[in-house]
Amino acid sequence: MTKYDVIVVGLGAVGGAATYHLAKSGAKVLGIDRFSPPHKQGSSHGDTRITRAAIGEGVEYSELALRSHTLWRDMEALTGETLFRRNGCLTISGADAVVMHDVDAFFVNVDTAAKRFAIPTRTFEDAAAIKTRYPQFAVQPGDKAILDEDAGVLYVERCITATLELATQAGAQLLRDTQVLQIEPSGSGVAVATGDNQRFTADRVLIAAGAWLPQFVAAELSRHFTVTRQVLYWFEIKSNPERFRPENCPVFIWQLPRRNGVESSIYGFPLEGDAGNGLKVTHEESGPATDPDQVDRNVDPVTETARTYRTYIEPFLPDLGPRAVRTATCLYTRVDRSRFVIDHDPRSERVLFASPCSGHGFKHSAALGEALAEQLTLGQSQHVDLTPFRLERLKEYLRA
Repeated sequence: MTKYDVIVVGLGAVGGAATYHLAKSGAKVLGIDRFSPPHKQGSSHGDTRITRAAIGEGVEYSELALRSHTLWRDMEALTGETLFRRNGCLTISGADAVVMHDVDAFFVNVDTAAKRFAIPTRTFEDAAAIKTRYPQFAVQPGDKAILDEDAGVLYVERCITATLELATQAGAQLLRDTQVLQIEPSGSGVAVATGDNQRFTADRVLIAAGAWLPQFVAAELSRHFTVTRQVLYWFEIKSNPERFRPENCPVFIWQLPRRNGVESSIYGFPLEGDAGNGLKVTHEESGPATDPDQVDRNVDPVTETARTYRTYIEPFLPDLGPRAVRTATCLYTRVDRSRFVIDHDPRSERVLFASPCSGHGFKHSAALGEALAEQLTLGQSQHVDLTPFRLERLKEYLRA
């Protein structure tokens, strides 16, 4: 039986990036995924994701984002694909704003991170200033905004495709459409059993299985993770489509005022292609918990689309109409306080798991993959610090 240096379980954003960097370092690596990435079953699909440099979830994330931006550009040079379009991210907040990603100081953190890492920004101190530059947003008195100029759009399926192509070119072996059933650590290595009666062994295993990760880690860890269903919408543009072109519309995050049924923030993207494609904009659902194998992929036009438009779109983006040109569902793997968790499984130091999710992970995946590969081969990451995301740090946050 062939023994690998590392087996990576899950070839999404982080697992794929880790597989690439492991192979690039010379490690003998096997990557396994139960589907064929990029696919529509997990957390990384739907054309685009926001990337930011000044991170509201905590300044410790900015180091990851900035390193990822460098790595995306490197991969663009290697593949000839456009993976990252830099056109800024506008964060809007005001009086009695809803909490974003469980972080009370989200807007303040954006400003703090920008100053600490010398990230270019533009500040809009009042609603009039926002409205003058971005008339598509129906801001209210008391609103203010920060434009992170290093931010923009990641093309999610292209990113994953490019990463896996580079991993293969570097010598990684990939098994697609192969379900992992069991991960068994021992004193001499780790065995991985799959649904087609194959068995593989490695010195170490990285579990980067997204919404399926709780099935593979120790029971004492799985209780920290909650998988939730999210809906993505592309609403029709009924007027002023030019306002949503990339040169006029950055990606945006809006901490809405907490009234009239509003329970969460909205986020959105500039128009891609023809105006008939609609504008991708949605809000985040907080629950209930779901099973990734049983999740309902249908979007109800009344209880979901109509309610989302009435509550989250119509009062704030008046150029958009009620018809959803397109919808899609994806999964969040949530941890309290929207933290990332990256650590060794208590069963064995040979098993490393990574859940850099909670709804804001994709932008960091390139740097996380590199750092995880370094940790698995060198014992520590060289470019970014992963210690803020250890399990013990999560427990400290929960005790606070």
